[in-house]
Amino acid sequence: MLKMQNSFVPENIYIPYFGSLEALVGVEIGTGSACGSVAMLDRLPRLILYCIDPWKHIDLAPFEAGHSQEEHDAGYETAKNRLQPYGARAIIIKKTSDEAVIDIPDNVDFVHIDGHHEYSQVVKDINNYFPKIKVGGIISGHDYIQVPDVSWAVDEIFKGKTIHSGDDFTWWVIKNF
Repeated sequence: MLKMQNSFVPENIYIPYFGSLEALVGVEIGTGSACGSVAMLDRLPRLILYCIDPWKHIDLAPFEAGHSQEEHDAGYETAKNRLQPYGARAIIIKKTSDEAVIDIPDNVDFVHIDGHHEYSQVVKDINNYFPKIKVGGIISGHDYIQVPDVSWAVDEIFKGKTIHSGDDFTWWVIKNF
């Protein structure tokens, strides 16, 4: 069941749900140059955020395929510079999401998926990280509807559950099962 709401960035999902002053632990898969990370860390001042990205060229990855290794290297340097002021609140993990799952504690409040957009990888990210989320937490992502592989994976895994969708192609599911 799809529910449309006006939310277009992760913090616009999390703040109404958790509150802006709660101590939260979150995971962002697909950090890139850390624009989204900075927005979440600024608007959620008690957030500890695990920022996961391999910052490497992946052949045939949707969206990422056009980026050279030099662009990924520049994105990594930008991310480090942007996240440095947050100190221990921003934990950078330069690994694929498959490799990084062992570095993530159990019972996190949310996981936001905006990494490799291929169907099989979206399925793996959801299956790998959903168990890490506490009951009452949120799994979310980007590019729902816009990228058919993302929609297909989300709809298949959460069939029969409420899938919220917002502006800018965000999606999220509250873990209550």
